[in-house]
Amino acid sequence: MVQSACLLLLLLCAAVLSQTYNYFKRKHILPENGSRKCDDMMKNVNGINQCKRINTFINQKAEKVKALCKGKKNEYITHKFDVINCKRKSEKPCKYKSLVLKGKKTKIKCENGLPVHLEREQKNIHTDQII
Repeated sequence: MVQSACLLLLLLCAAVLSQTYNYFKRKHILPENGSRKCDDMMKNVNGINQCKRINTFINQKAEKVKALCKGKKNEYITHKFDVINCKRKSEKPCKYKSLVLKGKKTKIKCENGLPVHLEREQKNIHTDQII
């Protein structure tokens, strides 16, 4: 009985921690209706008492991003999107500035035909520039 309860608890934890399409959509797709200001959009990304340093939003309809992952089981795709990077400028209160990038090469992880993760930009160690 105890082993079954522990196994069930472990499976529930794994499910909660796994990435989902709905979470990806909320965190990385620009809202179709509503504000496109970083301060407003980040309210849907930040948790309680959190102020994330940076977040990227893809300026594309969710269905078009979803279609890029069609037929992909567990792999990454790269596609150029117009994006908005919201970078934190203060924590108390949590405020952001936006940086609009056109045609940004973006790497997305697809699982079971759905986008679930946006890869973080890597910085070049020698030049400290975002690549």
